[in-house]
Amino acid sequence: MEAKSVAILLAVYNPPLDWFGELLDSLDAQTYENLHIYIRDDASASPSPSDLEAFLAEHLLRVSYTFLRNAVNMGSNATFATLVEDAREDLVAFCDQDDIWLPDKIARSVKLLEESPLSPVLVCSEVAVIDADGHALTPLISAHRKRHVFLRGTGLAPALLHRNFALGCTMLLSRERALTYLPFPEGIIHDHYLAYRAACDGAIDYLPEPTMRYRVYGGNQTGVMQGVRTKRDYYEKRILVFDRRLTEFSRYADFPELIEARRWGDARRDNFERRKGAFRRLRSLRHVNRATTLFELYALRFPRPLFRLAVRLIQKRLL
Repeated sequence: MEAKSVAILLAVYNPPLDWFGELLDSLDAQTYENLHIYIRDDASASPSPSDLEAFLAEHLLRVSYTFLRNAVNMGSNATFATLVEDAREDLVAFCDQDDIWLPDKIARSVKLLEESPLSPVLVCSEVAVIDADGHALTPLISAHRKRHVFLRGTGLAPALLHRNFALGCTMLLSRERALTYLPFPEGIIHDHYLAYRAACDGAIDYLPEPTMRYRVYGGNQTGVMQGVRTKRDYYEKRILVFDRRLTEFSRYADFPELIEARRWGDARRDNFERRKGAFRRLRSLRHVNRATTLFELYALRFPRPLFRLAVRLIQKRLL
């Protein structure tokens, strides 16, 4: 029986060519044979389309690929959703422009998807973490991010309400299933949305050994407290974003944890606005998400310089 075909979906926007070249070389070195790469440029300002095409031709020598370009900038969610539609293969794997894949990444992921006793809807994996210069930071992301706990099995949707353990750049699932998850909603990073939808539909499994080197740097879209400098930033990027995510996630499942999460979300907003009784109400719900609750109960009352210092410490400690 012929091995299932895999589409690697690569969204590109103003790629730093040194990092991008390392990624492409690692994709070209994949040991899995039945591969095709779809590269969709999200209307980059640089390099030009012709220069980018030439760069691809220099680095992708073994694996076939298709180069596509958005007419206007659409953002990563819409670009990845369009790539799912572009693909024609059996399985889809999502890819960022600045990481380095290990040669057997796809082979091991396909094997897990097909042979796991869980019959998973989606599989993902651990990653090793490198810095902007490619130097190793930690051999396992879960060893450095204390709250990054990988899970496997069914019934994982409640655990995914608050945080996502499945990095999009390690995900593999059937294209047929991915098509049913379109469109990817605005305001929710696509990997968190995909993991939640998969958990609502069945099991998730993961490889405990890294399949790639995950690059962490100042511009990472999903860095901890990314873009937070002020208390208002925190409110918009952490509290309101959670509310939007909860509203979207509520469309696909109904379980007791959702009710409690809504109460917690209401208490967070009231606490930020310093409404009467909000501190006590949020404190009574701290079991929903202890670390976040304690931060908001106290840090949101710090003077601005002290609040900013607290945010910086979290960013540095948690990548």
